[in-house]
Amino acid sequence: MHRAARIIASVDETTTGADAGAILDELVGPFYDVDGVTGYLDLDGDDLARMVAAEQVIWVPLAGGTPVFPAWQFPDGRWVDERLLTIWQALRRAAEPWTAACWMCAPSADLDDQTAIAYLTRGPRDPRRLDTVLARASEDCARWMQ
Repeated sequence: MHRAARIIASVDETTTGADAGAILDELVGPFYDVDGVTGYLDLDGDDLARMVAAEQVIWVPLAGGTPVFPAWQFPDGRWVDERLLTIWQALRRAAEPWTAACWMCAPSADLDDQTAIAYLTRGPRDPRRLDTVLARASEDCARWMQ
């Protein structure tokens, strides 16, 4: 049986700059903590650690290194949306977690002024949408790696 998930609304108390933390909270959050996401996904801590290491779940580190998990990655049930995970994995080849998460949460003119998340999860389920977002992510990753 799934335990009730606990969402933490803010990472503000754990960041070094309150202003930066507030901006990241507003852009990327709210977040599940480790207990919340293990309960939500009905996993144990070791399974979750393996998923983090393999980039099978979207996560960002707090200032002390503890991972938290954006709630938006679970739009249709108790697992990470595979379209979002595909984009995350592409971005993580060139970017650290906060950069990748912020990229996914920032509106883009190339995506009808929507975030990658909204473009993929709120529009029609069309493989061309994933191709569009993946192409944009790949272009940005190539620039970051120069």
